Amino acid sequence: MRNFHYPGRSNVLSTKGIAATSHPLASQEALSILKMGGNAIDAAIAASAVLCVVEPNATSIGGDCFAIIAPKGKNPVSYNGSGINPKKAKLSYFIENNIKKIELESPHSVTIPGAIKSWESMHLDYGKLDFEKLFIKAIEYAEDGFAITEKVAENWRENAIKLNKNINTKKIFLKNGKSYKFAEKHKNPALANTLKRISKKGSKEFYNSDITEDIVQTLNELGGLHTIDDFNMQKTIKSKTIFSPYKDTLLHQCPPNGPGITVLIMMKMMENYEVKNFSPMSFERFHLEAEITKLSYKLREERIGDPNFNELNLEEILSSHFLDNLIDNISMDSCHNVGNLNIPAHPETVYLTVVDKDLNLVSFINSVCYAFGSGITTNKTGILLQNRGVNFRIEENHPNSIDSLKRPLHTIIPGMVFNKEGEAIISYGVMGGQFQPVGHTHFLNNVIDYEMTVQEAIDFPRGFHFNNQYQLELGVSNDVEKKLNSVGHKTVRTKSPHGGGQAIKIDYKEGVLIGGSDPRKDGCALGL
Repeated sequence: MRNFHYPGRSNVLSTKGIAATSHPLASQEALSILKMGGNAIDAAIAASAVLCVVEPNATSIGGDCFAIIAPKGKNPVSYNGSGINPKKAKLSYFIENNIKKIELESPHSVTIPGAIKSWESMHLDYGKLDFEKLFIKAIEYAEDGFAITEKVAENWRENAIKLNKNINTKKIFLKNGKSYKFAEKHKNPALANTLKRISKKGSKEFYNSDITEDIVQTLNELGGLHTIDDFNMQKTIKSKTIFSPYKDTLLHQCPPNGPGITVLIMMKMMENYEVKNFSPMSFERFHLEAEITKLSYKLREERIGDPNFNELNLEEILSSHFLDNLIDNISMDSCHNVGNLNIPAHPETVYLTVVDKDLNLVSFINSVCYAFGSGITTNKTGILLQNRGVNFRIEENHPNSIDSLKRPLHTIIPGMVFNKEGEAIISYGVMGGQFQPVGHTHFLNNVIDYEMTVQEAIDFPRGFHFNNQYQLELGVSNDVEKKLNSVGHKTVRTKSPHGGGQAIKIDYKEGVLIGGSDPRKDGCALGL
């Protein structure tokens, strides 16, 4: 339990339903949907729609989505709503045109947005309320305006130069050429009209209508290769989750092209150490986390990509024999050098989770990749477009090499934890781009090994070893930092905290739902 002498948050408790999101308006809307008779799936979609309006820095209907749904707390299902690359965007095109990498604000960075298609797919499978009802509040906030929260205002300010580069973006997301500030109101009436149409006619209105034409025209004018046919080919991948045991639990993730496999690799490596024998705030814990991060991320860069384009033996990668060879590189007295992986950072995402009275669980994440995505907004429809294509590599024989209709290696990952009886006990996720697998591992160690509450586990200080720097939050002790440097780590104090996060735990014995939300963002957990 938390120390009440210090500022902090208490866990939120409920017996009838709970939602945890990165923005209070989204959490409120999720509860409103539950009160209306909707289930967790309805509530998650409605909350995400609100977030696409009130957190444009982090998400949009022009972005992607991944989710795990566990109906009545059992048999989890993965939904991969990541976007395909345009058909014309072949590796040969970029080589022939001497394009060495996909730039952050290039139309080539925009893959086909997958969010709306995935929302509809989830709703058709499990939703209770009419699809139209899930957009009411999002439309209202886009049409009438909403007040900008502190974290969102900070991201807005940091990206003012980017928002000035595109004429449509400048018109909608800047005020007299300057970023919107904390407590100022923002509106996007063009997006409100777009949401109205999607709510009434479904995903076909996004993927095959004049809305589609507007997106394609906007990108083509900037040199993009997108066509309406590309949008018609976008599909949501519904599948079984991938999972791996850890202690007395089963850890569930979405399959690649999501990076959930990295979490499973990291946790299997962690199981070779008795983490709980180290203090949560100790050199040993942070050093081990960094070394496992380096090896796991290197493996990901070398082996993981869209499985439709790469042979990928997940069973082999998760085998003890395979991982033991990696673990042999770890010493508690020195740092292993994996070289410069040169991985793009992109820190912006929204994560939410909802559990309803029937114990339907949703772990749900939606993103535009970098802050404000590509910075490209459509000419007429108010849609801010993602830049997930920056994850592609322009090099032959790389698992994440750019190609026609290929999905890039992703960063967004929803997670769930099950007990050995097959019951879901925790729905969780973290935000923060490439940090996410580390954030998952950190959270899981906190909950499972250190027996923290979900709020304590979310709050606990974080570090992230990334591109040869160990980026430590201010909450990591000076003593830990000194010891890390003494064995060869290059530590820095990160300007911004790592990501954010939400989680809900189910206490089956008491019939209680326990929720937490990260103070690193503006969100909250709310219960019925």
